Amino acid sequence: MKTSQLYKNLEELLSPQLSCTWDNDGLSVLPEPGHESRRVLVSLDVREEVIEYAEKNGFDTVITHHPLIFSGLKELSGKTVVSGKAARLIRAGIAAMSFHTRFDAADGGVSDVLCRTLGLEPCMKFGEGDCGRICDAGEMTFGGFAKKAKEIFGTAHFFCEKGGDTVRRIAVCGGSAGDLVADAISLGADTMICGEMRYHSAIDAADSGLSVICVGHYESEAPALMRLSELVREAGAEEIVIYEVKQYAV
Repeated sequence: MKTSQLYKNLEELLSPQLSCTWDNDGLSVLPEPGHESRRVLVSLDVREEVIEYAEKNGFDTVITHHPLIFSGLKELSGKTVVSGKAARLIRAGIAAMSFHTRFDAADGGVSDVLCRTLGLEPCMKFGEGDCGRICDAGEMTFGGFAKKAKEIFGTAHFFCEKGGDTVRRIAVCGGSAGDLVADAISLGADTMICGEMRYHSAIDAADSGLSVICVGHYESEAPALMRLSELVREAGAEEIVIYEVKQYAV
């Protein structure tokens, strides 16, 4: 299948209209107009090790959650890390595309997978682009819920601040969620679980009564790679492999 057709099919499943206005996901590297996608590598990011794996194992396309080119690219000389990666992909004949905030917001996307991983059921969407989810969870202690999250996602990047003793309404968002604090509070959430948040933003949220649990940016989004690979297969790709980067932990 032509890579341009694969991307078009994926756009029908993950509409660009769902992407936030500041986002830059989409088809970012196309070595040539007639490029074919036969072997697809799915990953969270276009890391150097991902490109190396694709080169060594004959993959012609890399599909990620996070965009390779996020802000303006001013050169392809390799002076910057991003331009070096883009040039390396072109030389190797490997296409790259990403589905970022549109996959966060999509039904069954990052935030919904994060809810399911925690055993939660969303009752509404919230935040810019509807990237977040609100879940009513009955009632549990903050300590018990935080312990459960820690057991599920591990300790490599785990961080939390307590705003109250009880968890009833939970705001859920994969990745960075500091900008969603005010919206979560306005919707009556007493707890937010996300990938990451700046320290002072988490402190301010907790002092406003919103407990914050950060499980790690990568950890909060990696579970959705299986769903992304399912969408890639639905779009017509036949051979798909998920590449998970090993997170460093002491």
